[in-house]
Amino acid sequence: MKLDGKLDKYSPLQIEGEANLLSAALYTDIKLSFKDLDLTVVNPYSGHFAGYKIDKGKLSVDVSYKVDQRKLAASQHFVIDQLELGDRVDSPDAVHLPLKIAVALLKDRNGVIDLNLPMTGSLDDPKFSIWPIIWKVLVNVIVKAATAPFALLGHLFGGGEHMNIVEFAPGSAELDQPAKDQLASLVKGMQGRPQLKLDVPIVYSTTIDRPKMAARLLQQELMTRVQNTRAGKKHPDAAGEVALADPQQHFKLLVEQFQADLGKDAPLPPTALAVQQAKRKETPPYDPAIADLNAALIGHIQIPQTDLEALGKQRAQAIQGVLLADAQVDPGRVFIVNAPPKPESGDKVKVEMAVK
Repeated sequence: MKLDGKLDKYSPLQIEGEANLLSAALYTDIKLSFKDLDLTVVNPYSGHFAGYKIDKGKLSVDVSYKVDQRKLAASQHFVIDQLELGDRVDSPDAVHLPLKIAVALLKDRNGVIDLNLPMTGSLDDPKFSIWPIIWKVLVNVIVKAATAPFALLGHLFGGGEHMNIVEFAPGSAELDQPAKDQLASLVKGMQGRPQLKLDVPIVYSTTIDRPKMAARLLQQELMTRVQNTRAGKKHPDAAGEVALADPQQHFKLLVEQFQADLGKDAPLPPTALAVQQAKRKETPPYDPAIADLNAALIGHIQIPQTDLEALGKQRAQAIQGVLLADAQVDPGRVFIVNAPPKPESGDKVKVEMAVK
């Protein structure tokens, strides 16, 4: 057979191939194609089944259906050009899917959605019906795009399926090289999908960041103690490094800081008392005492909530800076957003971005 015609007056339609007219289920090999069908004509269907009107778009289809001994093998190529969803339609039969995000993810930089949807099945299956299967395959594509958008972007542009997760060292807003490489892949993805927008949350962890920030503050306090000495006034940086590198001086500074912060009557950790009680000829066990004094002081130091929030904002700005460098991405597409603090496990703080 070979049929040529028009679909909806203007779209070229072709159907050609072979079929056993006495038993199409035994053998059929048919190809169908049409080009540039205006999608606005299917608004009654899109509103009913998809929950949106279509404001603009053209559909081109190339499909091939081959049936041999009641076994179906189908290839389906759909190209949707310049699709724009319109108003939402209340319909009890509409799928509840984030279609607008899916469309933004599936559209390339030229506004084209290009889908290949292969399909196989047996005509002997009592549940086999071709149009519900096509609809199910299409819905699966949309669901995958909407629920795992970065897996799709990572597949297309590199960077892996978790390209939206950037890890920071405790108490730090510095991006390491792997994170920068990952963000470079995300930039490619946003360039290739120009309708996408990105939320970058302000993230910090009290369980991971606070101890590191307190340790850094303790280090500064010990350095200040050294700098207040005669040697420290002449060479503050060098004197501080020398003092902290020497276990005896380091221990002495920690005891002074412990008594200043917790009070002179506060009991020292047992390991610190053991150092003080060690005989002159013995080498005092400085390492466990220094570790315990550090832990006690770090646990006592209070880190203001504003400092943690500032760290979270610095992280978001560091990510934003890489994404917007050299005008690679329009600044209007990247948003820094507030996010509730969440407990973290491990030794890294994860900033997880989201598309919108």
